[in-house]
Amino acid sequence: MATFEDYLKYEVTEEQEDKKQLRIIEKVQLSEKTVKAIKNIEKEIEIIAIAQVYCPDCRAAVTFLKKFSDLNDKIKIDYRNRKTGAEFFPNLKEGEKIKIPSLFAKKGENYELFWNEFPKVVREEMEKNPDNFEDLKYNYRIGKFNDKIEEELVKYFLSLQK
Repeated sequence: MATFEDYLKYEVTEEQEDKKQLRIIEKVQLSEKTVKAIKNIEKEIEIIAIAQVYCPDCRAAVTFLKKFSDLNDKIKIDYRNRKTGAEFFPNLKEGEKIKIPSLFAKKGENYELFWNEFPKVVREEMEKNPDNFEDLKYNYRIGKFNDKIEEELVKYFLSLQK
């Protein structure tokens, strides 16, 4: 299992990329409701996070994973890069790249993809407003969707407890 520290070292292309991730994590504050819900998770949750620190979309997603796993040691995150996460994309055609971040949750013996490049709330906005794709992507990256993303992830994590 690769750790958060391993993730920080995956193919860093600029000297300060890992520091960007750490600054983002420091800035994001979870709601009291989220902290309580995450701390009360009793069943282990295993997440595979295919992400790379140079990717601004990954930095947004990983922030929540790191904060959740810091709050509750039952939340296990296995960080992978595109190469080590390729097994989760058996039908990938030659030359095709894995979209990152891609997040999978273990459900029984299988893994379920629940986040592919963008969270559901951002994808829905992009589908409704395709002309605003770049603005929505930018707003996602700078945290304008964080409250909705936090809510979406908590809801999903709690669904894994059933």
